[in-house]
Amino acid sequence: MNRLIVVGDSHARALALGATAFGYDCISFATSAAAWRDGVMRLQADGSLSSKRFRASQKIESFAKAVGSATPLTSGTPVVASIGYHSSQFLTEMRMNKLGLSHVPSRSAETLLSPAFLTAWLEDARAEALDGLASIAASAPLVVVTPPQFEDNPLLHALNDALSQLIRDRGLPLYDPNTDLADKSGTLPAKFAHEDGKHGNESFGIEILKTLARQKLIPKPPARK
Repeated sequence: MNRLIVVGDSHARALALGATAFGYDCISFATSAAAWRDGVMRLQADGSLSSKRFRASQKIESFAKAVGSATPLTSGTPVVASIGYHSSQFLTEMRMNKLGLSHVPSRSAETLLSPAFLTAWLEDARAEALDGLASIAASAPLVVVTPPQFEDNPLLHALNDALSQLIRDRGLPLYDPNTDLADKSGTLPAKFAHEDGKHGNESFGIEILKTLARQKLIPKPPARK
């Protein structure tokens, strides 16, 4: 059974479920978007995870033991990641007029920030994580998966598109299911949604992992007997 690591935020859950169902020996490390956003959890430039919080540090240690390596993400095991797209903090700061596309019904909508600012902000805010992803990719197959979008949200599209471009600019493999699996409405089919309507379900994860293996972005799992 091929081993695979899934790492990221809450969107990693569906990917881990899909990996296991598809036949991988999946080891997952996932924590909340808020932990990544607030710096409680960090992907460092060398590809290691770190935290100053006791419980988070314990979780990192447990993950390392499960993988059998002090540096699990650069141990040579293929990695599927959903890191860097934690944007909830920025969603409260950004305004939709110039990014796009519609008005925010609040006084704060009067503050406008341009797409150029968005890219510059992401370049700075995600620099360490992008360096970390590059370090992982230098050690083993890596693919970054864009989080699913089940409704049309222009601001979220702008955020994700800008970060995806930064990832591509680094030469890192990226898979965007929102483009590949979208229905005629331009969003992902509801059959792939968790009951909360924001995250993917196991079927979504399976479809993603099948596609990643078919496109040879990760090694295929062993044939089922």
